[in-house]
Amino acid sequence: MERDDKAAKAAGRRRRRKTFQCHCCGRELPFCWNCPCGFQICNDCMEENRWGMSNGPTWICPDCGRVRMF
Repeated sequence: MERDDKAAKAAGRRRRRKTFQCHCCGRELPFCWNCPCGFQICNDCMEENRWGMSNGPTWICPDCGRVRMF
């Protein structure tokens, strides 16, 4: 019974990555905006490219075209 409870808790838990790598500048950072397709962009690069990737409260992934929330 205890094993089933632990397995259920582990299945519902998501682990965060410890580091991310920006696809634009190549730096490894503790946080990047990311898309399920695997694209990652740091906050500095996002600000530089916001004019072409964002329309306000959302940004569009340049790799797959998905609309993502900030």
